[in-house]
Amino acid sequence: MLVTMTTEPHASVPDEGRWLDQASKILANLGFELVEPNRARGDETTHLLIALRAQPTLAHFDPEKIDYWVTESGRGRPRLLDCETRLPIASDYAWGRIVATDRLGVRNEFLSFGGALRAQAASDGTILVDFGSRAPILRWSGHSQTTDPLSSEVGAFFGRIKVPIDFVPGAEGLIAGSTPTTLYCAFIQYVRERLGQARTFRDANRWLTDWSARETQRVQAVSPEHWNAATELRKQLSAIEAIARE
Repeated sequence: MLVTMTTEPHASVPDEGRWLDQASKILANLGFELVEPNRARGDETTHLLIALRAQPTLAHFDPEKIDYWVTESGRGRPRLLDCETRLPIASDYAWGRIVATDRLGVRNEFLSFGGALRAQAASDGTILVDFGSRAPILRWSGHSQTTDPLSSEVGAFFGRIKVPIDFVPGAEGLIAGSTPTTLYCAFIQYVRERLGQARTFRDANRWLTDWSARETQRVQAVSPEHWNAATELRKQLSAIEAIARE
């Protein structure tokens, strides 16, 4: 029997009632900005804000299109957002890569556990896009940003869960039914498991060991239901993989 995943509220954009104005101010001189949550004020939502302008400013990275993923009928589907996309948009988006590309083919890439997407045209015609998530969004690669220290671990985790998706019926729907916070908890558990399997790896990655201990404590305190759902998700994925090998 498949576990019933816990739900969570959609990620909201900064200053819910005036998000377009807030995003316009943040992106006035930028092509994108990753806005981290202020947990001291009880905020748990990360926002990746991107501006698509009809004409490049030539003053910064000028994205012209965004590639990302959605879930339809339990399956992952690629999506493209550009100046020809019908607006406004208010929908969910799926875990995986978010790629912003400019007119020269230069890309800035991010990794996300999924969340809520909004896109709307501002008064000057600029399309403002908000990828919000109650799990972290990681800088993965690009010429306009540094790489987050966790991005390689998240990339490895996504690669790991793609294995049952590619070969085991039902695995993709099970993962797609998980909330971003549940997937993030599963990632933390995956890291802790890797660290626990090899002492040399644990000793060589003291920063990762300390981070996983802190995040485990924090997430178990604020989202125990998602932590438990992640544990059950990983058990079920292991079980259906074992059945597929028989």
